[in-house]
Amino acid sequence: MPDRLLSSRAAAGDTGAFTILVRRSLPSLRGFLRRLGAPPDLADDLAQDALVAAFERIGDYRGDGAFVAWVRRIAARRYLRAVQARMRLAPLEAAPEPFSPAPDTGRSLDLDAALERLSPVQRLCVTLQHGAGYTSAEISQATGLPEGSVKSHISRGLSRLRQDLGSDR
Repeated sequence: MPDRLLSSRAAAGDTGAFTILVRRSLPSLRGFLRRLGAPPDLADDLAQDALVAAFERIGDYRGDGAFVAWVRRIAARRYLRAVQARMRLAPLEAAPEPFSPAPDTGRSLDLDAALERLSPVQRLCVTLQHGAGYTSAEISQATGLPEGSVKSHISRGLSRLRQDLGSDR
């Protein structure tokens, strides 16, 4: 059954329809939050919070895209608020660059492992743009980083991902 039809039923009070939407999107939503950099327990909490918010605002879902994409944007905003609260103590720009050697020459395509090797700010910017569909301007506004810095973090992050994942692009 299409997301749009399920969401219409959920908006009319059919909790079973919303349950189907949750079952379809929860694994992807948790994975998305982990790619953003959330530890497993926080990813689970944020996914649950995002789904509760989606349930409360199911009438706002227009069905233009997949339900999970809509919920990812809700979850991304919640994750950004958590990051901003943490940034009051230590700015994201000042976060240390993690170092991990690139995978062996066999190079498995493990996106999660490759994302973990990015700096926290690169990981956040790349995942928000390519995982949640945020524009550079939206990421800039959400994180408080200058738009030029956001673009630079995305460019460097994608370059590192291509290198780590063995892409020739």
